[in-house]
Amino acid sequence: MMNESYKELSLTSTNSNDVDNLKKELQAIFSDGLVTVIGSGLSCAEGLPGMRALATELIAKVSSSIPDADKARWAAIEACLASDGLEGALIKHPPTDAIESAIIQFTSAFVLSKEQEVIAACVSGTRKLKIASLLPHISAATPKIAHIITTNYDRLIEFATESEGWGVDSMMVGRYWGKHDPELSSKLMIRDVSRGNKGAVRLIYRNHVKLFKPHGSLDWFMAGGTPMTSSMAFSGDPLIITPGVGKYKKGYGQPFDMHRDRGNAAIDSASSILCIGYGFNDDHLQTHLSPKLKDGARALLLTHSLSLNARTVVAQSPNCTALVSNADAKNPGTIVVRGTTETLIPNVEWWDVENFVKGVLTI
Repeated sequence: MMNESYKELSLTSTNSNDVDNLKKELQAIFSDGLVTVIGSGLSCAEGLPGMRALATELIAKVSSSIPDADKARWAAIEACLASDGLEGALIKHPPTDAIESAIIQFTSAFVLSKEQEVIAACVSGTRKLKIASLLPHISAATPKIAHIITTNYDRLIEFATESEGWGVDSMMVGRYWGKHDPELSSKLMIRDVSRGNKGAVRLIYRNHVKLFKPHGSLDWFMAGGTPMTSSMAFSGDPLIITPGVGKYKKGYGQPFDMHRDRGNAAIDSASSILCIGYGFNDDHLQTHLSPKLKDGARALLLTHSLSLNARTVVAQSPNCTALVSNADAKNPGTIVVRGTTETLIPNVEWWDVENFVKGVLTI
């Protein structure tokens, strides 16, 4: 819970110098070597279902689709959803194969239907994804190469990236029946080749995102023991890792392990970290991300609210700043959290990606 009283920084009073200094500090995070971690908060902000909505969907559909022998186990899971959340319930009562398959089936269908609604609105020109506004700022290199790790199954990041004319290196190659091919995926980001006076060859890359999805994606499938990708609909379950113990069983097989390992390697070598809508609730990333922040890496968290885990990480990380929405509707603004100190900037919503770009990064 946020403090009920905190210092205020005004955009117009004598405290405006403090705000200007804060902006400069936050802008400095967007340097070469930035790695971005995106959690479900960003997708929820775009209208995709969060854990609570997903739990409601599963309660309505799973029981009637599983064998009678599994119904007691599902009833135990269902009884824990309200108190423990989906992941907690699945850890407390590990699902059978039939239950896990049903969870994957209904989760992917539910997320896909909402994803299509969002993308349809983007195609019609009635909306633009928030992450698209961040891309011009997310890399200081030329060409721009952004490293993004996401625990989300949806393809909103990929869609936003391509809508801005960037390439996506997801280690998957092909649109209709492609394969997991990290080396070729990287080479496809090459836009041109130039030769110097002495015959030296220089590869010219296009602006692109190196995307790591350690929990899988709606367009990944397993065929004959080989990870595949396709934009077409198939009856088989997509390669996604469900919350709970399932992610520990599946998370060390292909393609999940390579995405996890390369994402963690990016975190290890990062000069700064940006987290968007991420709650620090995933052990696959926490073994590298939390120590990195606690060791003093510059970091920025943009989120509507801080999870308990995220609040602990911020408190223990000397160079970490979190921008959070003020829950008090009578006193709107952004709460700046550093360590255990909280400061309110009234009447701005910098915790939101789009507003952060407009208010902090756009000069």
